[in-house]
Amino acid sequence: MRVKFAMNRDQEKNLLEHSVVNAWRRLQPELIVPQLIEVVEESSPGRIVLRLIGVGNTGSDVIAKRTPQSTALVERTIYEEILPKLPLSMLLYYGSIFEQNSGYCWLFLEDVSGEKYHPHIMDHRVAAAKWLGIMNTSVTNHVAASRLPLRLPDHYLKLLQVGRETILSNITNPALEPADLQLLEAVVAHCDYLSSNWEQLTSVCEGMPPTLVHGDFISKNVGIRTSQDGITLLPFDWEKAGWGSPAEDISLVDIVTYWNTVQDFWPDLDLQVIQRVANVGRFFRCLVYLEWIVPQFGDNAIEEPMHHLSQCETWLAELIQNSPWRD
Repeated sequence: MRVKFAMNRDQEKNLLEHSVVNAWRRLQPELIVPQLIEVVEESSPGRIVLRLIGVGNTGSDVIAKRTPQSTALVERTIYEEILPKLPLSMLLYYGSIFEQNSGYCWLFLEDVSGEKYHPHIMDHRVAAAKWLGIMNTSVTNHVAASRLPLRLPDHYLKLLQVGRETILSNITNPALEPADLQLLEAVVAHCDYLSSNWEQLTSVCEGMPPTLVHGDFISKNVGIRTSQDGITLLPFDWEKAGWGSPAEDISLVDIVTYWNTVQDFWPDLDLQVIQRVANVGRFFRCLVYLEWIVPQFGDNAIEEPMHHLSQCETWLAELIQNSPWRD
């Protein structure tokens, strides 16, 4: 009988480092083996992002991302089949290696850990609007679309429903204070209101042609390079990407610039329609945030998820208050 020993964190780290080095050697045998590996991010068990120091082209650093094969297939499709054919900047993609018998895959990418995209900076918002506008209008009939998850309004409705049910299932947690319960009840009430007005809220999205959606177009997933030629955007982390409405992606960019970029390709869409789609996208963005928060309620410590949920509730309340379809 085989006895399985639990690994401590150092043993697990050593095993992952051994795995990533082997994968890198298989993928790029002519490049050097990393002498230093840094942990960039750890999330759920098995998922990790590492930085391989000095192993890339011209001695650059390489990001190695270990992710489940299901999400790796989406990202591979984006990096290998879609982005290279677009008239857009993209980071250097070295390739991927599937681990045997683990269900995980290593993705190797150029390290763009410098300046990040910030939607409150106008120049960044304009650059993002142009980048997304070109992407959206260049891939509307791409052959790879059938292999991408759907990102239609129903996808976000499901996030709403799952988030609501998860909150209700944790509302009897004895660690919750009265103020915590009030917050949870407020978020549930927002979810109920959105659900009852969902068709009216999302009907505007029907006017936008389906296209490639990044699905997590936020500061930590978009690198920025600034030169004499201007700002170059380098989006990465496409694991939430799909095919559907661009509403979420364009919710925090400069809409006038986006409209100017797409109007020759989508002449039937006026600025007011695109602005309304972007407003709906802000709701979608909140629901994606809610999806990220609610699994954390499974842990004993509730302080961090409650902090994030408070922020989410504030955003939802403001969006509902300012919605033109609100009674």
